Amino acid sequence: MIAALRQGIATLLIAVAPVVLLEGGLRLAGWPTQRVRTFGKLVNFDAASWERSIGVFMPGSKSTVMWPPELSYEVQVNSLGLRGPEIEKRPPPGRTRILALGDSMTFGYYLEEYETWPARLEARLRDAGHDVEVVNGGSGGWTIRSETLFLEERAIALEPDHVLIGFCANDIADLEREGSVYQSQKAAIGYGRGPVLETLYTSAIYELYLRVQVAWKRFREDQTGEREHPLTSVDVPEERADALWAEYALWLDRMNALLASRGVPITIVYIPDVYKLTHDLPAHDADRLRALAAARGIGFVSPLTAFEPRPRQELFLLPLDDHLSPQGAEVVAEEVARALAPRLASRERR
Repeated sequence: MIAALRQGIATLLIAVAPVVLLEGGLRLAGWPTQRVRTFGKLVNFDAASWERSIGVFMPGSKSTVMWPPELSYEVQVNSLGLRGPEIEKRPPPGRTRILALGDSMTFGYYLEEYETWPARLEARLRDAGHDVEVVNGGSGGWTIRSETLFLEERAIALEPDHVLIGFCANDIADLEREGSVYQSQKAAIGYGRGPVLETLYTSAIYELYLRVQVAWKRFREDQTGEREHPLTSVDVPEERADALWAEYALWLDRMNALLASRGVPITIVYIPDVYKLTHDLPAHDADRLRALAAARGIGFVSPLTAFEPRPRQELFLLPLDDHLSPQGAEVVAEEVARALAPRLASRERR
């Protein structure tokens, strides 16, 4: 019995020793650097602050997201759990509050706060003399399903006067997933990762694993000439497209019903598809979205004609990433400001 126990301990030590040595060696080399996981610091798993706040991020948190290093940027979360400057839960009297819902394009991956299209929209409207604030309600991975649930359960408390829905080209493809990113975020409240997983995710070895994944992905893309294109719906099978668009319409109707009962209008903001632009493919999703909005009396803004003649690397973070560049976000904000200005002027004359 004792011999077997000793043998088991020896086997365990032999198995664990290389892991401990590797972790120790990486730490002596300055790892973990936190560059790969810096966005994770912003996610809120705390039940008490979740109940007090609105957004899904840790209130008051701040992080410099440093991966990839070439696109590092700083994120500041306000006390309501939303990206951006401090705001009151209820808008001040006389001020028009615009809530921008969307995914990583709206949140502004790889952009400083003042460079995101909601922030640039607010700046443009204020420069034009309008007393407005544009609240960034975006979160990575969301589509209309997450946006509607988030609005129903939390963001409606912000009492918006107008809601913008940032439509990213992958919103239709993302409806193939079961559930929603927002529901997954909510399900983790009070649990987070747990001590074991937290130890794993903060280890130097896990960072090594993530870096190897990134390196392998880039190597594979260089060798094959093929890139993943997660910010588009071009890979949606034709036989599934109609069903997914129908689901998008159902969630949009659900959001519209809630807001219409409060007299709050919606405007859909189409973010041009970088893959289709780069490959000169027709923007059928823009046409379909425009028709869907028109049938419901919902506003629709597309900066596509402003994007088409300009270099793609000027508007997107190519070749490193497919998200909007500061210039691309500025063009989106310009088109949305132009569309909203008459409505704001009419509201202010009342």
